[in-house]
Amino acid sequence: MGSVSILPSFNHLVAEALAEHGFIKLEKLIVLDNSSKYDPDGMDHVSEDVSDREALGAIFECMADLNRTAVQSPTLCAGDQGISFRDALHASTDQLVRLINNRPVRYVELGPEPWKSSTILSKLLGAGVTVRQYIGVDINPESEELMRRELESRIGADKFSYWVRNFYEASADEHPPLPPSAQPRQDNDDYVTVITNLGFQEGNDLPSRIGSMLARLTRPGDLLLSEMQVCPSKITDLVSTTCIQEFYLQPEMRRFSALVRQRAYKGLSGSPSQGNENDTADEYLYKLVPLQTEVGMVNVATTLMSVMVQGIKKYILTNSCLKYTLDQFVRAREMMGDFAVRAVEETGDKSVVFQVAERL
Repeated sequence: MGSVSILPSFNHLVAEALAEHGFIKLEKLIVLDNSSKYDPDGMDHVSEDVSDREALGAIFECMADLNRTAVQSPTLCAGDQGISFRDALHASTDQLVRLINNRPVRYVELGPEPWKSSTILSKLLGAGVTVRQYIGVDINPESEELMRRELESRIGADKFSYWVRNFYEASADEHPPLPPSAQPRQDNDDYVTVITNLGFQEGNDLPSRIGSMLARLTRPGDLLLSEMQVCPSKITDLVSTTCIQEFYLQPEMRRFSALVRQRAYKGLSGSPSQGNENDTADEYLYKLVPLQTEVGMVNVATTLMSVMVQGIKKYILTNSCLKYTLDQFVRAREMMGDFAVRAVEETGDKSVVFQVAERL
């Protein structure tokens, strides 16, 4: 297994919380850094029956499949109020259009995926917004080909750029330059950068670290669209977390965990490119565990996949994601990263929130 070298603290804190609450003993837990799941250099050992590129591509496809289902469904997360995930995404894009206020846009996507990107960009373009540049920022290089194929026809090939970087090692000062066709025509011909942090990436680290990372990637006046699967009521009310459990028990999330496990160790059965029965044959666990953070006690959704190590059954922590309450999500943004929340759109069942903030 590769060494944990970048921001290991969050997942180690989660592992300690799992042990403290009696779910799994600490010595039986194998902790990976989040970036090692997507980085070609993040694992020392890769399963011998499939190339690392195929495994990384399959991980990207898992996430894309989840997003396709979300943006195509007219009822997902609608609850009794009828505001679906798709409707909430559209409404948050309308808020972006309002705040863009007729300025040209540089669009920066953290963790690119084709379905939400296409939805947002199509809506921006349909509202008359000029998109001068798209920048996809991803540690997984296998996402670029599909993103290029999906977006170039919408925005123009010369406006598409890709940046294979770890979010935590990047800054706004290093953004690829605007293409010649999009250079300002006058000194006062200004543009606004819209940066998106979607797909529950917001919960992949402590709020202070996410906040400082987003602050480095933005400049004053930039707009940030982010997404969070939230706990819709008090932290102690586990009945309200059914939507979270259902999400992590989906076949795509089980397959994601199998792929992470397969990248971590040699000799694990099942081809990640096929998603066959071996992907879910071993023990897959979902646990919700409280963790103290800078914005208070927060639930963390965790998934674990069993693996035999020298004849001893252990568990790889394949996923750990903070699930704020709505108020905690606002506090995390405004207290930790020099941002002011300008708009919030939530689904009818109150399980997912899209937040639009402005960098101060």
